[in-house]
Amino acid sequence: MLSLSNKNLVQIKAKSIKIPSYNRVGLKPSLVHIGLGAFHRAHYLSYIEKLMREGVYTEGVYEIDIIPSKKGFVEALEEQDYLYTLLTKDPFGHEELEVRGGIANYANASSNPKKVLDILSSKNTKLITLTVTEKGYCYDSENHKLDLNHPSIIKDLKSFDIPSSTIGELSEALKQRFEESKAPLTIMSCDNIPENGNMLKNCINEFLSIKYPEIVEWVSKKIVFPNTMVDRITPVTSDKDINYVAQEYGIKDICGVHSEDFITWVIEDVDIPEIQMFRKAGALVVESVLPYELMKIRLLNGSHSALSYPSYLLGYRDVDDGINDPLIKDFIRNHYMEEITKSLNSVPGVDLDEYKDELIERFSNKCIKDKLLRLASDGSKKISNAIVKPLLELKERDSLILALAFWASFLKGKDDKGNEIVIEDPNAKVLQEKIKDDKAFMEYNGIEEEEILKTYSSFKSQIDKEGVAATLKAYLN
Repeated sequence: MLSLSNKNLVQIKAKSIKIPSYNRVGLKPSLVHIGLGAFHRAHYLSYIEKLMREGVYTEGVYEIDIIPSKKGFVEALEEQDYLYTLLTKDPFGHEELEVRGGIANYANASSNPKKVLDILSSKNTKLITLTVTEKGYCYDSENHKLDLNHPSIIKDLKSFDIPSSTIGELSEALKQRFEESKAPLTIMSCDNIPENGNMLKNCINEFLSIKYPEIVEWVSKKIVFPNTMVDRITPVTSDKDINYVAQEYGIKDICGVHSEDFITWVIEDVDIPEIQMFRKAGALVVESVLPYELMKIRLLNGSHSALSYPSYLLGYRDVDDGINDPLIKDFIRNHYMEEITKSLNSVPGVDLDEYKDELIERFSNKCIKDKLLRLASDGSKKISNAIVKPLLELKERDSLILALAFWASFLKGKDDKGNEIVIEDPNAKVLQEKIKDDKAFMEYNGIEEEEILKTYSSFKSQIDKEGVAATLKAYLN
């Protein structure tokens, strides 16, 4: 068994495993990333790996976390010389393991706040990217603004101590940057939020206008916030995954990640080298990200939610098992996807029918074993954009209404066999109270139209009386 480290790379290469082909000594990154999670390691760092292997960019990424790191993870990453493995798996059973070396260094704001602030504010930092999830921005998605009632935002606005929020941290860094160098900067969200660049810009501007109004004008002129769309299915790494790499490849890697082989990144075209270089790694750099973003949020993310709730209620626990149930597959591909497509405009370079078929193939990937509970979590944050908005735009929408009825049934906390369901949602208590009254639940989700409420109530009553399978059969017939 080989531990993952610089000294063992030659022996790992002898196993016919791809290793970094570039010099990792003395890296001085101009790229900084906030949020060292599994998706980031599978997605963004894959593009960095390609750029470094081809010599387009050679300095790696300085990784930062604002929240305390997972116990043992950072210690293991340091022991592994910031190396980690990525295992990609296609739907046909083919897999490939690579050792990745794009991480140059790491700092955590909870243990070394000065270091983090110095890195973010340094004039040598040209691009800051983020994967902190929607919750990480303290964003009020209902009112499309910074949540000024969020405890972390309240604290950061009043205090000059160590920031506790991502927005607070970035704002402090911009203030320090303004005072020290006034160097321009690009800050780019890589999270699944509509118009994520605009959202981030507005949140930071709102924070600064209250705490540091004197730098708002400079930020508007010198700091750029491109919109992006990211896509790669990346399940949470389990002990089983770590043991698999150890047994099959003879490598001990506590920080490994596995994902599907599919990958996409769409970036708003900004004329700076740190953005343009990603073209050479396969990213799409386009005038407008919006068509791609809506396609992904409504077809992929919306379908994820729409399939997760009935699948889990039927007793499935993995995504591939759920989508391969004939009832679920028929509902998602031939009804849900077809209805929601009518809310989309054409997407440059994309055949939407082929895209939908590809999604079903990706969801069916038995080699990934993505968990339905992961897709079902935080429904109150996901469903508003992915399902409710298109539902309100459409005339034919029964499948979307049925998806909401399945969500409400899931929120009761028991599947069709009476097994307990752990509801992971920041608004779980409110939602579980609202589902007791159909009208209250729909109004809470921004739906007041009487016709929609009537259809929802009919579906909900049928699920309560007959169960998920019978409801699906009746709907599909």
